[in-house]
Amino acid sequence: MDILHPLLRRKRAYQGLFGDGAQGEARAVLADLKRFCMVPEAPVARSPDGAVDPLASMRLVGRQEVFNRIRAMVAIDDRALFNLKEEVADD
Repeated sequence: MDILHPLLRRKRAYQGLFGDGAQGEARAVLADLKRFCMVPEAPVARSPDGAVDPLASMRLVGRQEVFNRIRAMVAIDDRALFNLKEEVADD
């Protein structure tokens, strides 16, 4: 239960803020974050001369990781958390 309890609290916090992500302001915020994070586009940034900018590209990767984290925490259910707890305990 040591691992599961913090995960449940974290899940409830995300869902308290975003609900299920399908309605009203939560939906508008997630849609805005999706655009800002360039999901599902490839995280490749280019300089004005067309060359790939590796630092800017890594920034885009970070944005996508944050968006995917929010999306996963909003969507995860208690059974998935329980299964995750079992997987962690098996390691």
